[in-house]
Amino acid sequence: MKSVVVRSLSLIIVLLLSLFSNTTLCAAQSKADSIIGDVVEINAANSTAKIKTEAGALFTIKSDDNTACLRIPAGEKTLTKAVPIKFADMAVGDRLLVHGTKGDSQFLAQRIIVLTKNDIEKKRERELEDWQRRGIGGIIREVNPQTAEVTLELRSAAVGGRVMVATSGADFRRYESESLRFEDARPSGFGELKVGDQLRALGDKSADGHFFKAEKIVSGVFKTIGVAVTEIDLQKNEIKATTLDQKKPVVISITNDSTLRRIPPPVAQAIAQKALANKTAPGSSTQKGPAASTDQNIDVQQVIESLPKIAVADLKAGDVLAVTSAVGKDDTRMTAIKLVAGVDLVLKALAPQPGKPQVVRLSAGLPSVFDFSVIPIN
Repeated sequence: MKSVVVRSLSLIIVLLLSLFSNTTLCAAQSKADSIIGDVVEINAANSTAKIKTEAGALFTIKSDDNTACLRIPAGEKTLTKAVPIKFADMAVGDRLLVHGTKGDSQFLAQRIIVLTKNDIEKKRERELEDWQRRGIGGIIREVNPQTAEVTLELRSAAVGGRVMVATSGADFRRYESESLRFEDARPSGFGELKVGDQLRALGDKSADGHFFKAEKIVSGVFKTIGVAVTEIDLQKNEIKATTLDQKKPVVISITNDSTLRRIPPPVAQAIAQKALANKTAPGSSTQKGPAASTDQNIDVQQVIESLPKIAVADLKAGDVLAVTSAVGKDDTRMTAIKLVAGVDLVLKALAPQPGKPQVVRLSAGLPSVFDFSVIPIN
């Protein structure tokens, strides 16, 4: 899976707020209201625009001849490079900080600061390049509160092993259950880090590669479960299913950030052999022969992520899926980060012969080889 785009619109919000907190810039308007949101609709003819805030609220922005509109480049910390623009120059997708008088659903603007969609995308691209060049990702295996360090098991095709991550002074963020977008990650701290969490850090690695000084950290806790599809709702982009282990109903939401793939029969056999080689049930002996020795070294996650993507319309009732999502409070709904169909082929290959015990341990209806990482890997 491609690296999840690392974004920092939250930092842009802080920047914009800081601009208006500067008394030299807006002392005359210090008692006015401020609102931040993305343009979802614009009507240049009557000088109005609809914006959507981070909380999902919609406001109509009204401009008049007294409204000052300024565009600033993404990343600027002052209005030194601000350029006056016309209200009609704004476009859907731009991010606005509006200063003025707020009503129930309308906002009369005195000043509008504009970050264009194009500038935001360029900033995102630069930051993504930085995270790809200077970032690491993996699973937390040890947490040391005394030294503010964690031991990270790296998840990368190019490197492996463990690295000590120093977090003192780092900016912490944490993924919420609904989104893996960086701008949706909330502020966090070292105290929230737990063994088993997935973590990505930006910073500098020591020459020997065993130590990493983090500048930014984003973390989260995720789960992968097995489900059987009962119904597909293409209009809502939702899947109704029941869990494999407890037969509980669950609704799975598919977003633009979700990745969907299907395991073909040859890959299913290889995954089953990997599972047989890795895990055995209590009281049973490790498998011998071809099933234990063939393809033991394959990386299941990498194999699956190399498969072609599919769409929700390619799924059907009866499909058996492995679904990865962030852990949320409501276990009857989940937003898919990764979804893999064709799991029934793997389970069939792992099924014991009549009268024989189950060899591979199953958790949430799946063998442990489906315990995927969702943190971007290098």
